[in-house]
Amino acid sequence: MATTETWTDPDRCPFCGARLSSPGAGFVDHVQTTPECEDAFGTWRDRVDDDLVRGWTG
Repeated sequence: MATTETWTDPDRCPFCGARLSSPGAGFVDHVQTTPECEDAFGTWRDRVDDDLVRGWTG
C-alpha cells in the first residue's frame, strides 16, 4: 500500500506504487488484475461516491 493518499505520479498505481502501462487504461487493467488494488480502489470509490452529485459511474 502506498504511504500517502495523494496520487502524485500517474504512471504508478496510487495504492501499491507499481508502474502502470498507461495512466488511464493501464490503471484500469492493473486494478482488475491486482486484488489488493481492486479492494483499495473500491474503498476510494465508496469514499468519493457521496461527493459526486449523481454518484460514481465509472
